[in-house]
Amino acid sequence: MISPTELTELPLPLGQSLLDHPDKKKLFSVQEFFRYTKSEGRRFFEELDRDGDGQVTLEDLEVAMKKRKLPVKYSREFIRQTRRNPFSKSFGWKQFLSLMERKEPTILEAYTSLCLSESGTLQKSEILASLKNVGLPATEDNAVAMMRFLNAGTEESVSYGHFRNFMLLLPPDRLRQDDPRNIWFKAASVVAVTPPAEVPAISVLKSAIAGGLSCGLSSALMYPIDTVKTQLQASTTLTFLELMSNIPQIGLRGLYKGSIPAILGQFSSNGLRTGISEVSKLVLINVAPNLPDIQVKSMASFLGTVLGTMARLPSEVLKQRLQANLYDNVGEALIGTWKQDGPQAFFRGAGATLCRELPFYVAGMGLYTESKKFTQRLIRRELEPWEAVVVGAISGGLVSVISTPF
Repeated sequence: MISPTELTELPLPLGQSLLDHPDKKKLFSVQEFFRYTKSEGRRFFEELDRDGDGQVTLEDLEVAMKKRKLPVKYSREFIRQTRRNPFSKSFGWKQFLSLMERKEPTILEAYTSLCLSESGTLQKSEILASLKNVGLPATEDNAVAMMRFLNAGTEESVSYGHFRNFMLLLPPDRLRQDDPRNIWFKAASVVAVTPPAEVPAISVLKSAIAGGLSCGLSSALMYPIDTVKTQLQASTTLTFLELMSNIPQIGLRGLYKGSIPAILGQFSSNGLRTGISEVSKLVLINVAPNLPDIQVKSMASFLGTVLGTMARLPSEVLKQRLQANLYDNVGEALIGTWKQDGPQAFFRGAGATLCRELPFYVAGMGLYTESKKFTQRLIRRELEPWEAVVVGAISGGLVSVISTPF
C-alpha cells in the first residue's frame, strides 16, 4: 500500500498542474488510502466500545482519555461533535466515521509535517529530528517514550494509524492551533500519576434534583395504585374486586392518604440516591478505569440505594400506617408512632426494605442497561427517547414482580 508521504508527494505528469484532474495511479492511491483509514478507524472504534454493544458512551471516552493522558473534559467535547442529536448520550460507528472524515485532512497534514521515513512511518531517528526542529528535548529516552505511547508498548515504528487515533481525540481548536509534536511529547514524556477524582458539584446537584423530581412526580401519579396495593396486603379478608368496588366510598382523598410524607420521602431519598450514584461512578471511573461499565453502574447503584433507602424509611413507615388507616393525618401518625414505639419505629423493617430495594435498583439498573444494549444491537441504531422509556418500563416491571414478596 502506498504510504501517506508518497500519497502527498506523487509527481505530476509533465505539463499537468494542480488544477488538472489526477491520473489513474493517483486516484487508486487515494482510494487505497481511504480503505486503510476506514479499517484503522473501525479498529479504533471497537477499542473505544468497551462492552461491544456498538455504542461509545461518555464513560468509554473518559477511559480512553485517561489512558492517553489527555484531559477528561475532552470526552464531553468529543461526544458533542459526534452524537446524532443533542439528547444522545452515545454514538455509533456511522457518527464516528463522519467525524473521522471531517478531521482526516487536518490530521494528515499534521502527520506529513513530521520528518517521515521513506515508508511513511516514524522511527526513532525521525522522531529525534522532529523534536529538534521544534526545540524540544531530543533525547533517546523521549523518543522511545513517544513511540511506546502511540504503539501499545513496542519500539519499532509509529504508523499514520497510531498517530491519527491519538489526534482524533483532540478538540478541533487544539488540533488546528497546537503543533502535533508538542501535544504528543507532553502526553508521552510526563510521568503517569493517578488523577484525582473529578466530581463536578453542579452536574451532581442537577442529577440529584432531576432524580428527586422524577421520582416525586411518579410517586404522586401512581400513589392511588400504591394505596390499593398496601390495603390489599394489610387485609386478610378483602379481595381485589371487593376493594375496587369500595373505591367510590374511599374517595380521592382516601386514595391519597399519606401522600405528603411519601412524595417528600421519594424526592429526598431518590435525589440522594441519584447524587451518590453519580459521585460513586465518577470515583470508580478514576480509581478503576478498566472496570466494565455494568460493574461500575451496579456498584454505584448499590451505594446510592443503601443510603437513599435509609433516608426514606421514616416517610415510608408513616405512609404505610396512614394507608392502613391506623391514623387520620401525618401529625397524628408522627406523634403516635413516636409515643407508641419510640424513634426506632421509624426504621422498623429496614432489613426487609433493603432486601427489596437493593435487588430492585441494582438488578433493575443492570437489566435496563443490558436490555438497552440488546435492543440497540437488534435494531442497529441508538434508541429514541420514547423507546428507552419503553425498555425501562419493561425492565422495571420485571424487577418489580421479582421483588414484590419483599
